[in-house]
Amino acid sequence: MVAADPNIEELRRIAPDLAPSISRLTVPAYILDTNGFVRWMNAAAVEAFGDLRGKRIGQIVERDYLTLARQEFAAKILGTVEATEGTVAVRTADGRRVTVEISSTTVLDHGSIVGVFGLADPTEEAPKPSLDEVPVTPRQMDVLRHLARGHSTAIIAEKLGIATETVRNHVRAIIARLGVHTRLEAVIRAHELGIL
Repeated sequence: MVAADPNIEELRRIAPDLAPSISRLTVPAYILDTNGFVRWMNAAAVEAFGDLRGKRIGQIVERDYLTLARQEFAAKILGTVEATEGTVAVRTADGRRVTVEISSTTVLDHGSIVGVFGLADPTEEAPKPSLDEVPVTPRQMDVLRHLARGHSTAIIAEKLGIATETVRNHVRAIIARLGVHTRLEAVIRAHELGIL
């Protein structure tokens, strides 16, 4: 008699309707429970990232991406959005940093949200520029990260504990240093440079 795969059994408990199709996926896939813990990973995900089951989202997602990842996770759990897509950097089980394109959606059981299912596509990790190569100051980098999250001048000022005019000065400096004309172009250019 063949013993049941505990990972498949866990998948059947979490998402009984989806288990037959999800278990056959060849791309890295995972399920987080409503508390943000990794409850299930398929073989492709374990191969790409190591076994992260039992770890919480805050232990996996890199600090620069953590606020956004938590907000998107919470929005799905609260039911305000059904699905999201985006790029995050994660730490693998062996400590490597990997940039990942994630597409995720809610997992329903009898109409109730019981978790989040996602597909994670590792991308080639471009080497990060050294601090000498980054064209903005550390404080401007803080502002740039908030711009990338779509935060307004007022929200950035509140989060960083600085005046709105100071935020505007930082934004003007960022735009000038990156050689662009708008906030959006600055975010795009920062991604192209690999500093976001």
